[in-house]
Amino acid sequence: MYMISECDAVCKEYSKMVKHRSKKLTKIWLYVFAGYLGVMIILPMIPDFLDKDPGWVLYIIYGGMAFVGLSIALLISIFSISDVPAFDYLYKEIYNKLNQERGTFYKYASFEKEKFEFNINGGIFPRTCRTAVKKHVSGISPNDNTFDIFDVTLVTGGGKNKQVHFSGIYFVVKHANTADFQLRSHSRPHLKGVKYIKNEDVKDIKVYLREGNSISNIEYKYIDTLERLNRNLKAKKIYLSLIKDEIHFAYVPKVPIRKQFDLTVEKINKVYTAFLEEIRVIDELAETSDF
Repeated sequence: MYMISECDAVCKEYSKMVKHRSKKLTKIWLYVFAGYLGVMIILPMIPDFLDKDPGWVLYIIYGGMAFVGLSIALLISIFSISDVPAFDYLYKEIYNKLNQERGTFYKYASFEKEKFEFNINGGIFPRTCRTAVKKHVSGISPNDNTFDIFDVTLVTGGGKNKQVHFSGIYFVVKHANTADFQLRSHSRPHLKGVKYIKNEDVKDIKVYLREGNSISNIEYKYIDTLERLNRNLKAKKIYLSLIKDEIHFAYVPKVPIRKQFDLTVEKINKVYTAFLEEIRVIDELAETSDF
């Protein structure tokens, strides 16, 4: 955990990065806004441009819409903060601290651009989702379970047709499983080549079994585990997929750990504790299968 003296240096550096990022974004939007104003000044100088109905209508309607949109973007860049400093600097520092104090070797990376396959392999969300990873932590848990944790957003479509299927924390735990099924609070499975049938005996959570399988003790044990995790993690949505060699677990937190405002030692230690809880979840998931 952080002492006040340790926190001061981290808070100052984080605040410095937040201000730098905000100034950079504001400068970009000011240039864009200046370009817009230049275009709006030049257009009326074009002969007969505003004398005709289409030109006048386009100038007023689309010019007005652009003005409103750019004004909002500029105000947001001035008064809001980006989550980039939190993921690029703050959370990396917290994991370094955690490794030093616990003697662990967890690897941390932010905003990776790799083509990740975990969503396709787990089959929890549509295979066509684009994967935007903010945080990726990997390593071996205290009980020797190899894992990856992602803070990720999964999206299909774009513009008005954009659909966010998931935005939260996604776990992949290496584990040999004797059963394969899905438990979920929302939607349905998307694992290619597998036909799941919803079990109607359980009402509190959706249970999907392979066609021809019946619910067994392992499913009931995981139902109990997910109910406990749902409470402890304060999740809005929760998902589990067991496949041959992996446990896939995902949840949407009610309060995501992303950008941070007015950083204090209490807030840093709260994030530190939350990251430790994520590691603990890994062993709880694996132990559910083992006993």
